[in-house]
Amino acid sequence: MLRLNAFLPLVFSLIFAALMLSACMQPAAGRGESELLAPIPSYGAAPLIRVKLAKPSLAESVTVKAGKAAISLDGRRLESEQAIVLSQLDGAIDVGGLGTAASVEIAPAGRPAWFEVDGRVYRGKLRLVSVPGGWEVVNVVDLEQYVTGVIGWEMLAGWPVEALKAQAVASRTYALFEMEQNRGSGRNWDVDDTTQYQVYGGVGPADNPKQWRETPNVMAAREGTTGMVLTYEGKGFRAYFHSTSGGRTTDPITAFGLDESIEPLKGVDLGEFDKDSPKAEWSITMAASEVKARLLEKQISPHDLMRVETGRTSESGHAITLDLFDRTGHKKSVSAISFRQALGLFSTNFTAVKNGDQWEFNGKGYGHGCGMCQWSARGMAKAGWDSKRILQTMYPGAELTAIY
Repeated sequence: MLRLNAFLPLVFSLIFAALMLSACMQPAAGRGESELLAPIPSYGAAPLIRVKLAKPSLAESVTVKAGKAAISLDGRRLESEQAIVLSQLDGAIDVGGLGTAASVEIAPAGRPAWFEVDGRVYRGKLRLVSVPGGWEVVNVVDLEQYVTGVIGWEMLAGWPVEALKAQAVASRTYALFEMEQNRGSGRNWDVDDTTQYQVYGGVGPADNPKQWRETPNVMAAREGTTGMVLTYEGKGFRAYFHSTSGGRTTDPITAFGLDESIEPLKGVDLGEFDKDSPKAEWSITMAASEVKARLLEKQISPHDLMRVETGRTSESGHAITLDLFDRTGHKKSVSAISFRQALGLFSTNFTAVKNGDQWEFNGKGYGHGCGMCQWSARGMAKAGWDSKRILQTMYPGAELTAIY
């Protein structure tokens, strides 16, 4: 997905690295098949999706509150009505005095089913699987509930319904693509909840229901697009999206260095529909010493950088390569994506000027620039466009298809 979510707090440095993952979403390693296209079967109803919860998966213990719940320990069924403390124990999972197992599933008995973990409320079930070096904490949830838990985190929940509907279709398409790509891989999950795929926050923070994302607009967007995905030539595809295009989207080659392209992701001119975005145009000033340190950290040379010029550039204005010059005039060509990641710039559509002991970067857009521009979708919806027109503009040649 940056997967980027322009609407969550922005961060640099360590936080910069997260920005780079973008909306969206980086392509997973291929296994010989297309990284952009995959068959999407029809379903009788919404399938279940397995979402790895990144933060709990890194913790050594978690507390789960689910009210009355059925608990499965390697297939052995128990019941509990108490908060459950789970912890890693010698390659297994200790379930708070109830026993140990390699695999644990907690299924809330309430209707609708929900549970709380790490201060956040989720629908569906929670599955924990012991793996070498730790565990994986996975939310197994109905795809439509998952989409609901994405829309309000990837867009502001108060945005126009037609923009949110476009996001719902794009998110559902992306999720189903990943599900089909990863089935049979032996992996315990399909997507995670970060910008490596698309941001998923469940219902919202347990201690603040006012921030829950299941707003009337979000629910209307999901319900108004139930089962709808985008297809191209009869197949599903990675329906990338990002925060702000800067006026024109770009292709996967420019956005990810991915040597594959299809018509819906070729890039389109969107005009000024994203003009209200705070990142439609941007400027970052950075000390030369910090630039040098960041380039050293990422092993990008030259480190005594004196001049940056654009090498290869896409039609969208996004740089593909950059030429870096040192004080002797020697040139080093580098990937614009790598340079952006090293310095935490908002996009690869920028210019760079050195003024004394500072660098000034001026650019347009936020995110990888491929697929749907979220702020342009907002602008189009405010101009009266419906979600179908928005999607057909963002993904030219794609068709809306109902799979359940």
